[in-house]
Amino acid sequence: MTGAGEKKERMDEPDVNGAEVPRQGKGRSDWVTLILIPLVIVIIWLLENYLLAGNSHLFRQASLLGLVIYTVLSGIVVGILVPVVRIRAAFLSGAVNMFQIGFRSLRRTVAAASLTALVGYAGFVLMSMTGQDLDRLTGATLFILLLPTAIAAVMICWVLVGTHVQAYVRSGGVVISVFTGVLLTALVFAVSMSALYATADFREMFVWFFALGCVAALFFFAVRDIYATIIVVTAGLIVLQNSRIDPAYLAPFNPVVALCGILSTGVLVGIHGYFSRHYTTVMIPGK
Repeated sequence: MTGAGEKKERMDEPDVNGAEVPRQGKGRSDWVTLILIPLVIVIIWLLENYLLAGNSHLFRQASLLGLVIYTVLSGIVVGILVPVVRIRAAFLSGAVNMFQIGFRSLRRTVAAASLTALVGYAGFVLMSMTGQDLDRLTGATLFILLLPTAIAAVMICWVLVGTHVQAYVRSGGVVISVFTGVLLTALVFAVSMSALYATADFREMFVWFFALGCVAALFFFAVRDIYATIIVVTAGLIVLQNSRIDPAYLAPFNPVVALCGILSTGVLVGIHGYFSRHYTTVMIPGK
């Protein structure tokens, strides 16, 4: 029996990762809840990315007010809160669980994020050794600047779309589930980042964004940790976009940039805490 106000998920059978495969509905309702609704959210997010950042070249022409508006509306409201509402409904219907969306225990989260950050820092040091003009302070500021975008991208592309698409095609087997999840989420990521940054070299950047999306998707589906995946995506965006960011954002300490990063991270951590308190996956042996 659970404590007051606490809900427990019940799953039917374990999957290959040792996690539970949830009960699934059939037919038209599955298509609407697992495909159509996430697709509508993706379209709204894409439009916001273009209207709030891509169309105004927000990251190439500094606007601190524009950065705040973009972070709140696209990064937090549609990028985090709206997916959470959908994910909560998926919890209640048994379509997804805590393991699948990447919200793990505190110890597991700290270990995965720390190891990923260490590898990322080693890559940053190697970049500096090859002569790329990106000092540590600038790299840290870029990380904070791009963090809200990475958080929203991971929430939309993999926590929302990835888990829902995999739930929809899971009956086809692990290979189909992973292949479909990687391909579709990488495509969504590439389109969204292309709309967000709206560069002149659209085709070349689309290919690079798609490649980063594939790497992030494989990483997320293998590790299933949202924070570690956010670090991977942020580091990838730094590599791809550092030369395209307006230097005005990269002052030694820009309070607006720091505020946006803190706001997005704080909302994500608060949501993780909410799910951890109210939802616990219960292992049930397969029949």
